Amino acid sequence: MDNPFVFSGIVTGKKFCNRAGEQDDLINYINASQNVLLFSNRRTGKTSLLHQVFSRLGKDIGRMYVDLYGTVTEQDFILSVMKNIGQLESRIDRLIKITREIFTSANISLSVDPVTGLPSLSPVFTAKSKNLMLDNVMALLDTYSKKKKTVVVLDEFQEIENYSKGDFEKKLRSIIQHHNNISYIFAGSKQHILDRMFHSTGRAFYRLAESYPLPEIDEISYLKWIRGNFGSKNTIPDSTILDIITICEKHPMYIQQFCYHLWEKKPGSGDVINEILSLIISRNENEFMSLWDNLTSNQRKALKLIAANRGVDLYSAGSLSSVGFTSPSQVTKSIEALMTKEIISKNGKYVIQDVMFKQWLLRL
Repeated sequence: MDNPFVFSGIVTGKKFCNRAGEQDDLINYINASQNVLLFSNRRTGKTSLLHQVFSRLGKDIGRMYVDLYGTVTEQDFILSVMKNIGQLESRIDRLIKITREIFTSANISLSVDPVTGLPSLSPVFTAKSKNLMLDNVMALLDTYSKKKKTVVVLDEFQEIENYSKGDFEKKLRSIIQHHNNISYIFAGSKQHILDRMFHSTGRAFYRLAESYPLPEIDEISYLKWIRGNFGSKNTIPDSTILDIITICEKHPMYIQQFCYHLWEKKPGSGDVINEILSLIISRNENEFMSLWDNLTSNQRKALKLIAANRGVDLYSAGSLSSVGFTSPSQVTKSIEALMTKEIISKNGKYVIQDVMFKQWLLRL
């Protein structure tokens, strides 16, 4: 039997752990053509959840997923959307017909993606067509939504903040607000940027979408899922599974990775938990060292303080002196920098986003 745990790439089906409530919520939003702001820390299963939701939608709903990571301009945004348009329309003859009706003054080339087999559009930007191109590509989405209710996921949506100092946001908002049969899911991992974009009164996307922070998966769901995946191959004590969940702090990717290695181990072989933990840390050590080397001395102290104190009681005299801080302001400044770098986040307490990086820090 193949290893049922996957820790790289998109996970769906039986290899995807639970989130039944979140799936139902998102499907309800889609059915009602409501816009959603979905955010979570990096590598916590957000993209897998979206693809799992897609797999549950009926044929009467069109679906499109666009990854905006790495885009830096409005042209990049347009290219990303058009590259994925085949997800909505796989018939080339229909796609050509609709494209010609909408892009009357632009040169559009069509190709077939060798991996997916779906058609893909690529525009040629000219001085004449540039200003109309965004209107045209979004009109293409609207045209499909008039035939069939549609959901469009714009993943890593925070990337658009840097396109053109807010001008692009205003243009995109003015178009999207008229798309009554499309549910836009704006997904991302940089919460502080998304908060600014959607919750600041002066921003274009203010209250355009329902906020949906992705919660942790509960222990019981993990327990049932892990136990079910191991099945009859190996009887794993519940105490071992709970130890894994605790060490990984309910982080989906690391729990998958931990269980992947546990699957390969022989039952009862040594201190399996610590062996696997050391293995995962060692294979990520170069990345962790590079991250550590690029931090200031005070930022390193703040990280060690957060790791040791579990994100609380950072400003007491004992806490400050334990890592060599001489004033609370040093902690505050360092925390602000670490938040900006997306190394830590705050949800009631300060949290180091990469669980294994935290485990590495505790071993220094």
